[in-house]
Amino acid sequence: MSEIYRLARPDLYKETLEMAIAIERNSPPVRSGSFGPQWDMGEEEINELIEVIRSGKLNRLSGTKVVQFERDFAEMNGVKYAQAVTSGTAAVHTAVGTIDPNPGDEIITTSITDMGTIIGILYQNAVPVFADVDPRTGNLDIADVEAKITERTKAIIVVHLFGNPAPMEAYVELARKYDLFLIEDCAQAQLAEYGGRPVGTWGDFGCYSFGGKHMTTGDGGMVISNRDDLAERLKWFADKGNPRHPIYEHYYLAPNYRMTDLQGAVGVAQLKKVTDAVRRKQWVANHLNEVVDGEAGLSLQPVLPEATHSYWVYGFHVDAAVMGATAEQFAAALQAEGVPANSPYMVYPVYKYPVMAQQRAYGTADFSYAGEKAAAMDYGSISLPGGESFLETAVVMPMSPSYTDQDAADFSTAIKKVGDYYRSKLST
Repeated sequence: MSEIYRLARPDLYKETLEMAIAIERNSPPVRSGSFGPQWDMGEEEINELIEVIRSGKLNRLSGTKVVQFERDFAEMNGVKYAQAVTSGTAAVHTAVGTIDPNPGDEIITTSITDMGTIIGILYQNAVPVFADVDPRTGNLDIADVEAKITERTKAIIVVHLFGNPAPMEAYVELARKYDLFLIEDCAQAQLAEYGGRPVGTWGDFGCYSFGGKHMTTGDGGMVISNRDDLAERLKWFADKGNPRHPIYEHYYLAPNYRMTDLQGAVGVAQLKKVTDAVRRKQWVANHLNEVVDGEAGLSLQPVLPEATHSYWVYGFHVDAAVMGATAEQFAAALQAEGVPANSPYMVYPVYKYPVMAQQRAYGTADFSYAGEKAAAMDYGSISLPGGESFLETAVVMPMSPSYTDQDAADFSTAIKKVGDYYRSKLST
């Protein structure tokens, strides 16, 4: 049993075997009150913003902060190129636009992800092809990815779910075998590592989000790469396909995803804090791991031996047959104890969203603009058992760098309390 649980709240440790959980009766919750801020925001961000406002140069074309943010981000990740954009969604779209798929080309990815992973595929008139995931990690099942490759496959988008790295060495080999582009969606995985290297540096492109993730610029994103041959297109795609020099003209259809210098200023300050923020989340997660790993009916989200999880959120699984409660019931009970927890992580996989299942794109048109195969895709009838199992059994808890030692102890207490209660009901 975790020492942080036993020592931090010995009064509650004794009571858990005698007291009902808060959701079942009018019993006191483990904790009450609010938590600290999601990000460390302070004078550093204010001073950077004041500098930009006083300069009167608020956009990236005339300012200096976005350029500095890109340079600092590239240096942190050990890459040559970093392109700031307006969101994580824009980052993935920019990466897809940079590889320039033909209409009807296929891009394989996961359905256990935000729609932001998929939007750029559709915008570029390509066809999303969903591979199944490992039901424990929630990351793509590489065997199913390979099984989905066809002569029209252009790329693979790997999502590092919750900040848990996928086996990138194997994906690099797979992409080379079939001559495919490899894009990493690192929206939840900033500072996660695989094989001693940051995720995002293994593929052709790494895509990041600065919305509600490890650091923030309000909204914003970044694409990183070491591809010399695609560096110009990466830069121009985020700026309407316009090189701006030596003349102002547009080479191809592309959006305006320029980050403002106000966002860049916040990014410069936040980037200096994100390492400590992730380390704190990892510290809390490690203590929770001790508790979850010792609880019958609960199991950890597995992490590869060569990987370092960055814990945008903390995830674990509930075996309803052993626990006597579903993941959804377990999460609701934790919420009643004052612990932030949710299940399912998503209501259903992306392919069941109306935009996919009913092919809602432009006006009344379906996906036929991307070719016959796209129009014939019946996303609503897809069933991928690994992903559906993951959503059924996973509980997720948001992580924050402001969590205190007492918060971590309370989370541990609540998990133990709820687990003891449901198992005791099952045995009676």
